[in-house]
Amino acid sequence: MSDLYDILDPWGFSDNSNSAATGAGSTGSGYSDSTRSCLDRVILPPIYTIAYSAAIKAGSGSITRDVLQRVLAYSDLPRHIIGQIILAADTGAPMISQQDFNLALAMAALAQKNMPPSIDTVLFHRDDLPVPEIDGIEALLTDADMEIPRQSISSPAFADTSDDPWLSAAAKGADMPVASATAAMGAVSVSADGVVSGSAPPADLTNGNAGKGQQNQGVVAAAENRSSISGGGGVSSQTFVPQISMDTTQWKLDVEDVSIKESAERGGIVFKHTNYEVTTRSFTAMVVRRYNDFFWISNYLVRRYPYRMHPNIPPKGFPDNRVKGLTRFSSAILRIPFLRRDALVIQFFSNTDEFARVVKVGNLDMDAEEFDPNEEAGNTPWAEIQQTYMAFDDFYGQVSRDEEKYRVQITALEKIARYTQAIGDELYAYSDTLRTLNMPTESATGSRKFYMLSKAKRALNGNLNELSMSFGDASLLDKSQGEVMKTMSAEYLRRLYDVVIAMKLMMDRIRQMDKGKEILRVRERIDANRKALGLLSGESATSVSSTAASGPVDRSGMERLEKLIGEDTADLNKLELEQQCIELRFYQELARYKCYESFLHTHYHRFVEERIKHHTLALNAWKQALVTADDLPTNPLDFIS
Repeated sequence: MSDLYDILDPWGFSDNSNSAATGAGSTGSGYSDSTRSCLDRVILPPIYTIAYSAAIKAGSGSITRDVLQRVLAYSDLPRHIIGQIILAADTGAPMISQQDFNLALAMAALAQKNMPPSIDTVLFHRDDLPVPEIDGIEALLTDADMEIPRQSISSPAFADTSDDPWLSAAAKGADMPVASATAAMGAVSVSADGVVSGSAPPADLTNGNAGKGQQNQGVVAAAENRSSISGGGGVSSQTFVPQISMDTTQWKLDVEDVSIKESAERGGIVFKHTNYEVTTRSFTAMVVRRYNDFFWISNYLVRRYPYRMHPNIPPKGFPDNRVKGLTRFSSAILRIPFLRRDALVIQFFSNTDEFARVVKVGNLDMDAEEFDPNEEAGNTPWAEIQQTYMAFDDFYGQVSRDEEKYRVQITALEKIARYTQAIGDELYAYSDTLRTLNMPTESATGSRKFYMLSKAKRALNGNLNELSMSFGDASLLDKSQGEVMKTMSAEYLRRLYDVVIAMKLMMDRIRQMDKGKEILRVRERIDANRKALGLLSGESATSVSSTAASGPVDRSGMERLEKLIGEDTADLNKLELEQQCIELRFYQELARYKCYESFLHTHYHRFVEERIKHHTLALNAWKQALVTADDLPTNPLDFIS
């Protein structure tokens, strides 16, 4: 992109004295090597060495922009000041050198003294630099000592972050080291129908990028041997890495397999309702459905898959956005493999009959799905599944924070889109004032010569018309950029927000259906009845060995207790099986929820790509306007005819 600009940094200096970045001794930031090395001969205080050592350890041997930002966060400077320092210190290289790291600390020290944080200021004050105040930098060293460096998938290891429940919260439910608490996701490998199992890593998988683009070629799960932990039910000596491999379209939230439009014909004899024509590429059929049919299929999914995450139908009270919402809802259903193969879902998108008739004569299964949790768990240790479920509240808190994060981002993007479009409208109004109107060439009264257009005036009018066109192009680009942000960027985040809401609603259902308290009550009742039965059995044995004066044995009471114990045991087995299904499904859906973060790559890539494209076109429009402005006549006397 640098060849699109006259200078490498369009926000920096525009004169040749400070922006000569094209020479051999210049860096990507516009400053020469000699300027950036201004601190090499300066005796710096020990805090520079301490901070650099901490940053090296925190970055596992190298300093990135993220590590530098973490270091500067200890300076208590505002975020925008820290951003300016990082931009000035960064040369575009993959890693921050010690020279640039020292420059960043020096700029932070100057900013703490209310001086502008720039390399020029450092150069000016290099002999009397203030000492940077970065209290608490020792905490960065402590965090670095506790962290486990990230490795490839073939030899997985996890960093312990106390605020990340995806990696550490599972350990809170058991007395085990946090470093081995990767049970939060466990040995998760999902087949095409959503069945989770565990497996060993393939021999040819050597890095984290090997699975990209090959997700449909098999199940990938990496395992690492660790020492066993004694006590309780036991923890598996293997630590499983959550590698999910299934239909790649499930994670592409921008894929729309469904096209919905309002039908010209309205249904109903007395009370008219809107019909929707639903066309899908998967089933190559066009069916007519009404909103109640979508609502019915949504309720069916909740009943059929209560422990799973599935899309939510838009509310009926927003008819303007209903078509878009129903399209997102339908596309989300067909992206999820186990929903796409559901019998009723197939009928919904392929059967051209009225859906009420399809449901009535279809004799379809409406009960909740049944499965063997032990069979679906595969090689995944139940200890890890249970530990993940014990951290339920921590994961719920993380999902709630995700909801707030994406809600704020969507609101911000929509505001930016509106402001950008408003700027485009105002810029267009400004360009309209530059357009030369058809003015009379002479007046009915007075001298003619002062109303005749001079050559300079005609040239000025022509240039103003060209400027009006350039300003108009810039205004259209602003309006186009705002529209793209509203229709694409905000829409993508809204789809990811829908996933978060679906996960939160699923966790609410699981919390209501949890059988833990009921299992505890049944177990207590069984223990009480067994104690009572033991007492009666002891009395019976005593009475048999004693004299006839001991009295009759309470056989009926013992039989009643045995019957109650048998019934409670059967109920307990059923409840424990249901609880295992809940825990396993939560484990699986948590892994699936994590996978949706991969869509952020698509979202931000397209967001930045669109911004660069519009800024490049806008830059060309302004450059053309600058050329036109340079051609404007400047001699005042030329305007007198």
